[in-house]
Amino acid sequence: MNGTSIEQNKKIVGQYFTEFWGKGNVDIVDTLCVPDYKMHYPMHGDIVGREAAKKMLLDLRTAFPDLTFWPVGPLIAENSVDGDFVVGRWDGGGTHTGPAFEDLALGELDKPNTGKVMRFTGTTVFRLKDGMIVEEMGEEDALRVCSQLGVVGPLRWTTSS
Repeated sequence: MNGTSIEQNKKIVGQYFTEFWGKGNVDIVDTLCVPDYKMHYPMHGDIVGREAAKKMLLDLRTAFPDLTFWPVGPLIAENSVDGDFVVGRWDGGGTHTGPAFEDLALGELDKPNTGKVMRFTGTTVFRLKDGMIVEEMGEEDALRVCSQLGVVGPLRWTTSS
């Protein structure tokens, strides 16, 4: 456990989520994340470092210019001997009106401006140390997104998000 309080950690993650994912402000990682910050999402694989995280989001927002994310429910935090953790749920989505997009778990959108819409929900666990985000580990319903975008066939069933 380090010296950062649970409320401070929730504030850091809330600011990061609002700025990075919500507004697309990629430079916030320079302020809130350690240089070798790690990001893990099934749709994008492992991303290591601030610059790689910035590139991933810029590429995603170029392909999906109306991309938005919003929190669902409160952030939950815990300090432990293994680190400080904050967990949050979120929804997101956007329309593919930009260039072809290759960064998908199961394939790619090989044509630009398909007009396909993705809507999904996810859960993210953030690990912090000394008031900085060290790791972001999430699940973003990659299979549903790939199905909505036509990268894989339709799902036999879906759940509401």
